[in-house]
Amino acid sequence: MISTKAMVLRVSDLAEDGVHIETLEEPEWLVNLPELWSGSGVLTLLSKIGIDLQVTKVLKEVSVIGNVRLSIQSPCSRCVEPVKIELNPEVSLVLSPGDKIGGQDLSLDHETYQGEEVDLSNYIREQVAISLPVKVVCSEDCKGLCATCGTNLNKDSCDCEKDQVDPRFAILKDLKI
Repeated sequence: MISTKAMVLRVSDLAEDGVHIETLEEPEWLVNLPELWSGSGVLTLLSKIGIDLQVTKVLKEVSVIGNVRLSIQSPCSRCVEPVKIELNPEVSLVLSPGDKIGGQDLSLDHETYQGEEVDLSNYIREQVAISLPVKVVCSEDCKGLCATCGTNLNKDSCDCEKDQVDPRFAILKDLKI
């Protein structure tokens, strides 16, 4: 009925009461997660992916509801210290056969499928990618690194001049208006 290795299920094999998918794995189809991330820095997957989905079928429409759990790590965008992030994106999706439903464009939670098999991995990967943070910070009050010497200002202070003027604009310092 379902192969969790590729998250492919046969629509015709779905029973009236549906199927509950609960698995903890390192899916091959999510290995490119760092490539899907639009943030800066390196993204590392720290844990296996927990997938908990209820898949039901009404006529030929397939409903998928549940969530995905995973832990990632990325450097703070201010101080570059590693930050562990727990993600738990929800999956809510209705799949209909064909190209479009009633000739109308589909909403964000409504997709189509072709043939008798539905590959849920693409939809789950999309939900995980959407839930990734754009900017990772270790805390909202992170002071970051000193722009001059590179000291982590959360841990130490430095003696660098705080009001350094860009040498290109130094002449404007003496300008009187």
